[in-house]
Amino acid sequence: MELVKIGIIYSPYKTKEEAPRQGADSEEVCYIEIFENYIDGLKDIEEAKYLIVLYWGHQSNRETLITKTPFSDVPKGVFACRSPNRPNPILFDIAELIDRKGNVLVVKGLDAIDGSPVIDIKPYYERIDIPKEVRSKILEPQDGKELR
Repeated sequence: MELVKIGIIYSPYKTKEEAPRQGADSEEVCYIEIFENYIDGLKDIEEAKYLIVLYWGHQSNRETLITKTPFSDVPKGVFACRSPNRPNPILFDIAELIDRKGNVLVVKGLDAIDGSPVIDIKPYYERIDIPKEVRSKILEPQDGKELR
């Protein structure tokens, strides 16, 4: 298996401590530079209002399997939470596409650290990306802690 870096994220966050907990909490503008050999893949990207941005958590701890979340003091397995620390730190955000300037996408809604490698970009389609019935105990507030 081989992943290819298709671009790089430029964000104001230099460390994980500076980044917001969730991309949806960020109003900061970020830039996604797509490398020259992948520019053709941007054709018609402007038709999307939101993008699913998949990127590599290059500052993540890949040894972590159990972690605490901001929403509970009860430790969980990394596959049962959204921690960036995981064996394969493939992270994602749903970002608002503000503009396209050639091979650079201007977006809002990323919590990515500056220099994060981009793995893929897909258009977000509400009709198919939201399950008909959303119910997850994992996302219920625990210990009196709210999600945001």
